[in-house]
Amino acid sequence: MASERVARGAAAAGLLRSTFNMLAFSWIIISELMLSAHCLKDLKIFVPEAVIMGNAATLSCQYDLEQAALYAVRWYFGQEEFYRYVPREAKPTFVFAVAGINVDLTNSDATSVTLKGVSRELSGSYQCEVSEDAPLFHTEIRSAHMQVIELPKDDPVMQVDKKVIGANDHFKAVCTVGPSYPPANITWYINGRKVYKTALQRITQDAFEGSTTYSSLEIYPHSQVLQGFFQAMPKYQPNIMLLCEVSILHVFHKSVQLRIGLSNAPPTTISPNLLGLEGSKRYANGDPDNSALTGASQCICCSALGAVTLALATLALAQL
Repeated sequence: MASERVARGAAAAGLLRSTFNMLAFSWIIISELMLSAHCLKDLKIFVPEAVIMGNAATLSCQYDLEQAALYAVRWYFGQEEFYRYVPREAKPTFVFAVAGINVDLTNSDATSVTLKGVSRELSGSYQCEVSEDAPLFHTEIRSAHMQVIELPKDDPVMQVDKKVIGANDHFKAVCTVGPSYPPANITWYINGRKVYKTALQRITQDAFEGSTTYSSLEIYPHSQVLQGFFQAMPKYQPNIMLLCEVSILHVFHKSVQLRIGLSNAPPTTISPNLLGLEGSKRYANGDPDNSALTGASQCICCSALGAVTLALATLALAQL
């Protein structure tokens, strides 16, 4: 008798566990179906990557509520909330005081907020938080970064050390532009082709926040960028167009250009072989004697000394 009661109790307990598991499984399935059928989806944030200081900036948040109702949209700068939209309220828009932020309510709604006259201090991270209404109050949040640009007040200026250069000349150009935030980037071009940094094409740039941005281009003899132009002469016009481009992200581009003449006149150095000297001659210390003009001066001096000596001797004989 006792064994039958134990067996019936065990069977009842097993049935109860099975029923509970079935109910829990059913609730999970129903919940998933509810979430998939009425759920906030595809939240995307759109914030300008860069905005010029003093201009307006519109930040937007796109989402799909499907059949769910919207509870609220909140916007944050860093960790501070500055704008809220709650459609159930009589006045759906709320603005919270955050230093530097001036919300344009006439151009702000459930999907976007517009900031008027942005300043440099408003560079940073912005977050959009969207919540659906009861019963789930499902919430998602996205963030993006915005950079406020302060443009230089003056145009870029270029200076060069030569207006005409030869194949064996050393050439230097300097490009400067006034202070900006962030500091500007300077790129060099010759006849529309970007000049890259090499051993014979040296490019330097000094850029510090709040100060002038400076870049120099130095081209040494036999540099690849110039040799191609000299080899093409006189087939093409004997000049090149040097251009300095100043840019700040994708919102600011200005350039200054200057035409530089090319001279294919032969070098002034005289070859030692043409003077009858030995180009490979070395001194006792092992250093080569590559100074053709110095060698020519020694010969000229020796000849002049001999001529003077002969003239003095002739004069002495005539007096006798």
